[in-house]
Order: sequence, then structure tokens, then C-alpha cells
Amino acid sequence: MLSTPSHASNLLFSTAAVAAKFFSPSVTSADATHASSFSNLASSASLSPGPLPASTSLNTSLVSTTDVEDEPIKSYSKHQRWPLQGEPVCVVCGRYGEYICDQTEHDVCSLECKAKDIIQCTGASRSQDPSLTHQSSSLITAEHITVESPLQDIKNISPPVQAAEILQGNNLTYTYVEHEFITQLGQDQVDNLRQQLGLSAQGKDVCRPIIEFEHCNFPPTLCTNLKRAGYDVPTPVQMQMIPVGLMGRDILASADTGSGKTAAFLLPAVVRCMKQKDAPAALILTPTRELAIQIEKQAQELMFKLPQMKTALLVGGMPLPPQLHRLRQNVQVIIATPGRLIEIISQNSVNLGELKILILDEADTMLKMGFQQQVLEILENTPQDRQTVLVSATIPESIESFSSQLLRDPVRITVGEKNQPCSNVRQIVLWVEEPSKKKKLFEILNDSKLFQPPVLVFVDCRLGADLLCEAIHKIMELECVAIHSDKSQSERTKILQGLLQGQYDVVVSTGVLGRGLDLVHVKLVVNFDMPSSMDEYVHQIGRAGRLGHRGTAITFVNKNNKNLFWDLVKRVQPTGSLLPPQLVNSPYLLEQKRVEQRKHHDQNKLVTGDQILDLIRKHDKRKPRK
Repeated sequence: MLSTPSHASNLLFSTAAVAAKFFSPSVTSADATHASSFSNLASSASLSPGPLPASTSLNTSLVSTTDVEDEPIKSYSKHQRWPLQGEPVCVVCGRYGEYICDQTEHDVCSLECKAKDIIQCTGASRSQDPSLTHQSSSLITAEHITVESPLQDIKNISPPVQAAEILQGNNLTYTYVEHEFITQLGQDQVDNLRQQLGLSAQGKDVCRPIIEFEHCNFPPTLCTNLKRAGYDVPTPVQMQMIPVGLMGRDILASADTGSGKTAAFLLPAVVRCMKQKDAPAALILTPTRELAIQIEKQAQELMFKLPQMKTALLVGGMPLPPQLHRLRQNVQVIIATPGRLIEIISQNSVNLGELKILILDEADTMLKMGFQQQVLEILENTPQDRQTVLVSATIPESIESFSSQLLRDPVRITVGEKNQPCSNVRQIVLWVEEPSKKKKLFEILNDSKLFQPPVLVFVDCRLGADLLCEAIHKIMELECVAIHSDKSQSERTKILQGLLQGQYDVVVSTGVLGRGLDLVHVKLVVNFDMPSSMDEYVHQIGRAGRLGHRGTAITFVNKNNKNLFWDLVKRVQPTGSLLPPQLVNSPYLLEQKRVEQRKHHDQNKLVTGDQILDLIRKHDKRKPRK
């Protein structure tokens, strides 16, 4: 099946019944060669890139972004146009990704590229599955490509009873039950485990952490997806957050950047969606498009081959009509930015009335970007009895206050010290004056001990990113690219994919990359310009220590950053890193330290009963006698 993009429709089609109509008088000899190979594929895999019969309804086979019912489905990639700015791109040939393949959840431009995409993906899965090695590599059987023909008569459709049996066979009535191994642990063992993991869980009747994913007894397909996606052993935050989420409790979670929080909230969300098929059951709100795209990708990895499980990506900077069409395809998980979702809600184009779980990722950033009122407006359209999860790398006072409005009897989960950088990141602070920054950066890029591409360099403005990128490429002769908010969505997505695949030596970025993106290949981060807040500092250096990988973060500071001197020292000094003498001996630092000490001293003053009497006596003595 192919459907219109916004990622992953499940409108099914089979062209086995129309394979005979594949050839037509207008087909060229080159086309006939392609047709022969695809016809063979169609006969074995219920797949053909040929045109559907005129009598076939478009909405039962392919759906185009134009929503024009009589528009023929494109058979060959050469018949498809090239994409415009911001439009989806075919994963096979790079043309306009007008459709989505239900087997792979990839954007494709035609039936030809759909067939190629399925062959590539099935071949990859076969090479990973030893049980399939005995099968012919030249043949894709119906066992591995499950398609349903819209040309079947209604009488051939399986009755609801059989469908229910299939759902039960996929264990979609999942309920979390604490594993026997976990139950048998003594409370002292559980406390010791949490202590060793640096894990804190506060609240009423907090369930015990798991130690392995198997302790959750997930359905077999979900277990397979976890392994395929590389989730072998749960991280500390996943150990505690997953069972709490599966129990339906509200959560306020804070953990190191790159600690695996996304999977920790996605797994409970996916499980909640298994029990509901006719309306969205999970809503994930994020502050940025890039983070939303990343989360949808991870969600699709976990939902792969789960029956009738679909996602919808609702973000600004992308065409709205395909997103509205996607919502009409009975999606279960919505990943959205607040602004775009409010726009869609105002058009009455989404039903959140049956929502089971709401997740706010990077909640502190959402508040800083002014989304608080929009989030509250969205919540008015959701059920009161929903499960709510707030997740962030930092928990400032604003989040504490905000969470009290949203959460009911929450479990507070903290891994590591609140608002502290990831322990896997070695922090280096250098005093560098503004005119010397480029020279110092080039020295770092020339140092074989430090330079491990791709290097991520953060700057504070878009123009600075472009100029620095040009200088690195010209002087250092390194593959360098700049990414910032002036780049189009398609450009930014392409750069992110290239970064994850190791295509670039250096990426110069503004803060757009600094939040929640899983850049596991980055081992060195350079803060060319010191971030404007310590929260941003925590997030940016965390790009170098994702999911347990060790990394290094180098930060340039000078007098322009004087307002953050004391906060920076408090963050870095406990790690044992040496600080530059210009910073340690700065009068700005000493003054900030004295102000905080005075404030702390005043707050700790205790007024006893005797002190109150002394104050009254002194007050009376000061009164003028009449």
C-alpha cells in the first residue's frame, strides 16, 4: 500500500489481480524490461508497479497528497516530478515522495520505487534473521509481504471474530504485571539498586524498577522491534520510568541528556495504543520540528509490524493538507508541535476526546519558547482522566509550578543530579578572547587527540554559523555544513541525516540542534559561543554523551559571559576539570559568589522565641517617649 505522506499510512493495496494489465500499447521496450521483472515480483509477493484498473477506487489503493480521486497512480519514477521545497522525498530515487509504503513506512514516488524499497528492506531483515537464510534470496513470498487487495469482494473479507482472534494473537490485551524476579527482591536490594544507578523515585506506591526489558513481558513483536532498534539493556531512567508508565501513573522525569528518556515514554505510549484503534490514544508534544521528527522515527521503529498502528506528524514548516489527510487514517500516536496542533484543533480536524496518554517532551524549553498557554489550550481538548508525563533534562522552578497544574499524584523520577550535565561528558573550559576564537577552534580541529569527526560547533547567531562554516571549509579543508533556523525544513532534515550517517567532519549550528536529538555519533562538542543560560549549556554539551557514549565538550568563555561565571564554575568544578585562572580570579565571579552566600545566609536565619522577645524590646526602646 501507498498513501499520502505525513509518514506511514496503512491503506492497503494489491496489484496481483491487475498484473495482466501491466503491459499496455504505450509501454516502451525499456519499460517492458522493467515490467517483466516487476511482474515476476507481483506474482510472488502480491505486488505490481503497474497501473490499477480504471474501475479501482483510488482511496482503496493509493492516496495522493493532491486528494484528486481520479488521478492515476504513477507506475514509474520517471513519471514523477521532482520535489518542491519542504515536500517529502522518495527514499529510492529522490523524486517527490507522493505516497507512503505501508510495509516500510517510507516515502516513495511510484509503484516502481515501492517495489524496490520493499525488496531492499526485506533483504535487510532477512540478513538479520538467521531463520530466513534457507529461503531463496531472489524471491519475496507473501509470508514476508502482507498485503490486502481492495479488489476483493466484501464476502471474502475476514469476519470480525477472526480479526479479534488475530488481535489477541498479537497480545494486544497487554497488561503490565511485575515480573517474579523483581517481586522476589528484598526492599534493601531495590534501594541499593536505585542508589547504584543514581536513581530517585518519589511518590505513593512507586513500582519497582525493571532490570531487563524481558521483565515487562512485552508482546513478541514489540520485543523484536526493541532488539532491532538496538535496545538491548534498559538505561537507568528506562528501568524506572517504563514500569511506572505502564502502570498508568503521571510522571515528572528528569535525567541526563541522552539517557534514553524518549524510549522510556514511548514504550508505555505504544502499549496504551494497542487497546484503542478508532481514535488517537497518545499525544506527544515537543518544542521543535526536528525533535518531533526524531521521536516519530523512534516510534515507528517500536511500532513496526504491530497491527493497525500508525503515527501522524503535525509540525509547522511542512504542508498542512497532507497532515490533515493523515489524521483521517485512524492514527494512534500524534507527535506535534503546539502551534501546528492548535491550528488543526481550531479547524475541528482532530479528535483528542479519547486520548489515553499525553507526553510533554523538553517541557522546560516549551515554557521558555512561550508555549505554556498553547499547551493549556490543548489540554482543554483532552480527557481529564488521561495519563500525563512531563519529561526534561532540567527541572527549573517554572516546571515545578507548571507540573502542579497538570499532574495528579505524580511519581517524580530523577537520574543523576537535577540540572547537571551528563556524567559521560568530559567538560573543558578555555578562556578565549573574541578575536582568538577561530584560531583556537582550528587548533582543536588539528589536534588528533581531540578531533573525532563529526564535531559539533555551537554558535549564537545564524550569520556566525554560515561565516564560521565557510572559514572551516576553506582553511581546514574539512567537510563542513551549517544548520540554523533560516535553513528550509528539507535542508535541515538532510543535514541531520548526513550528520547521523557521518557524512560531515564538522557541523556548525545554532541552538536548533541543542535539544533532544539523538546524535549518537558526536564525540566532540565545541561551544564556540557560550550559551545564554546554564540549561542550554547542559543540553548542548549533552550532544557528546548520548546513551552512555563518552564524549568531550569544550567551551570558550571570556568577559562577555560574566553573568554566568559562578553558575558555570558550580557545574564544572565538581567534575575535577581545571578552570582557567582568568575565570577563577575574575572579580565578577567573586562578587556573584558573595551575593549568593549572603542570600543563602539570610534565608537560613532562624527566629526563635527569645529572638522575638529581643526584637520587641529593641523596638520598644526605639519608640520616642511621650
